[in-house]
Order: sequence, then structure tokens, then C-alpha cells
Amino acid sequence: MSETGKANAADERCEELFEALVESVGIKTFASNLGLSTRQIHRMRNGAQPNPLRRFCEMLQACDLKSAEGVLSYVCRQMGVYWIRVPADVKTANVNAVREAAEAIVAISEDRPTRAAVREIREAISALASLEKVLDARAELTKAAKKH
Repeated sequence: MSETGKANAADERCEELFEALVESVGIKTFASNLGLSTRQIHRMRNGAQPNPLRRFCEMLQACDLKSAEGVLSYVCRQMGVYWIRVPADVKTANVNAVREAAEAIVAISEDRPTRAAVREIREAISALASLEKVLDARAELTKAAKKH
């Protein structure tokens, strides 16, 4: 797929997701919850004003990866979930999971301030969850290959 094709697909997906957000509670409630008018929401939906979800994605792409990950992590925490980066291969996932788990154990054993220990524990959980996703994907590929 060309870069233009990828951009168009991303734009379409942002439009679909924004539409789903609005429809999840209705335009009046959605607008009211954001302190906006329904007219402003309509303008976002029809492209007269920028799609805020698309702008958010552009903002993340405009900064360095560490900053973008920090923002994604914050947004996910606000929703009561955690953002997990999934490594491309099992070896990377294994190394990362072991390293993060070791750092969490050190933070706990050294009785670091609670915030630091909690951060290390969250990073370890995230790394282990990433490893699980990589292993699950690998198992699915193996199972699919055996069927053929």
C-alpha cells in the first residue's frame, strides 16, 4: 500500500472511530460533555473542522516515540487500562520481560518510594503482557500453518 493509501485509510479509520464516539452517547450528550455545540461536532463530522482523533494521531506522529508512548500510557490509565507495546519478535519480548521483571524485583526489595516501585511493577506487567501477545500470535500462526 502506498503512503497516500495508508494516509487515506488512517483518515477513514479516524472518521469511523470519531463517529462511533459521538454515536455511543448521542451528539447532544457528546457535545455537552466536551463543552461544545452540536454544530461544532457536525462540522468535525463533515470535515469543515479537523477531526480531533486524526489531529491526536498526527500529534503523536510528530513527536519522538518515548513522548508518544508516555501520552498513550496516560490516556489509557485515564480509562482504567494499560497501553502495551508489542515487540516484533519473541526474543525481544523475552529479553524485555526478564529485564523489566528484574527491575521491579529490585525496586520492591530496595523499598524504593511507592511511586517508583509501582512504575517498575507496571512496566514489568506490560512487558510480560507483550510477551504473552507475541507468544499467542506465534501460536496462532503455527496453528494456521498446520491446517494448510
